[in-house]
Amino acid sequence: MSEPETRPIPPLPAHRYYKTQELADALVAEALDDFPPLPNSTMRANTVRLLAGMYYVHGSMAFPRGWVTPAMQAFIERGIDCPNARCWRSYRSDLKDNPGQFLNNPGVPTDLLRQMELDLMGAT
Repeated sequence: MSEPETRPIPPLPAHRYYKTQELADALVAEALDDFPPLPNSTMRANTVRLLAGMYYVHGSMAFPRGWVTPAMQAFIERGIDCPNARCWRSYRSDLKDNPGQFLNNPGVPTDLLRQMELDLMGAT
């Protein structure tokens, strides 16, 4: 039996936001401490875990500019399947619009997603 194919590593975003990059790096690092990616989870579940963790730390889905690069680097460094930059932004938008759509994904923090639903749906 052959090993499953690994996904290619996506290129990192070319832009660095020097005024907010330290904030973005710190946000991702703290969220990773609280909600690390799970090795046997899907790419979608791990991405949602980290984004939900970032919401938990930051209190908002309006993350500091430059957050995508450290999020991608964290996944790549840990050998976790990593979505490309466009997918990261799309997941953030989807999570902001409807956190409940991710509740059925194994490995996501369901209690936090339910709280996000209450917080974000009231903020429209």
